[in-house]
Amino acid sequence: MTRLLRGLAAGALLGAAWGVVARCFMRLLTTQPEFSWEGTLAILGIAAWAGACVGLVRAARSAGRSGWWRLAALPAIILFAGPGSLLVPAAVGFALVLRGGRVGRVVGPVLVAATPVVAALPDPESVPTSPTAGQVGGLALLTLAAAPLGWALAGVVRRWRAGPSSADAPVLTEPVRGLATTG
Repeated sequence: MTRLLRGLAAGALLGAAWGVVARCFMRLLTTQPEFSWEGTLAILGIAAWAGACVGLVRAARSAGRSGWWRLAALPAIILFAGPGSLLVPAAVGFALVLRGGRVGRVVGPVLVAATPVVAALPDPESVPTSPTAGQVGGLALLTLAAAPLGWALAGVVRRWRAGPSSADAPVLTEPVRGLATTG
């Protein structure tokens, strides 16, 4: 139980840290930034909640719990509601890259690259202008911020094995006899 609580707490802290980065790229992307404590605290709270959900799933996996624990990450979907939907292609792209495979190595980077392209599309009702240096930095930060989302997504959807994970398996302190032959 303490492992699950530690995973929950670590996930919440990492999620809140990700929320700070998200708030930064949101500030950089806009041409007319409006700062509000309510909006900032909502972003940090949602990111911490999503991180806690993923941390709980990771802890359950490493503790050898049932695969049903991956459903604990379901509330994290709220992160992708509204404007957060812009992050979906990059998160899925990074997850595909991390999962490997021929398709993942081709499709993943395309999805990752599509996110800043879509974010940079001008509003049809505004006068098109070239992006400022701050906006270019915001696009780069947005793309980099999607990497932890892809890592979390890949961790939640990857194959679940019963029993403790190999990372938590006991380390052999004695050499295994019979593997090395002499003579």
